[in-house]
Amino acid sequence: MKLGPELSKRAFAPNDGTHHNNYGSYELARCIVEGIRANKLGLVKYLATDIPRFDPNHPDLIDSFKVPASPQMTKVKPLGS
Repeated sequence: MKLGPELSKRAFAPNDGTHHNNYGSYELARCIVEGIRANKLGLVKYLATDIPRFDPNHPDLIDSFKVPASPQMTKVKPLGS
């Protein structure tokens, strides 16, 4: 991906160059999906078609990246916490 050395640090957890944060994980997943498409793998038929194609030379902007809330998310606190 073409973020460069400084911006790419923002794709990882703080003070950790090995574990991606939400942004880094999303961008990496988009690269994998493009690889599946480019190699015409059998599972391409299962990929969503309503997502724009991804160009790793033009990654999504870090500052405008938002993770939508999970539909499974709840505000109910589990017992014992």
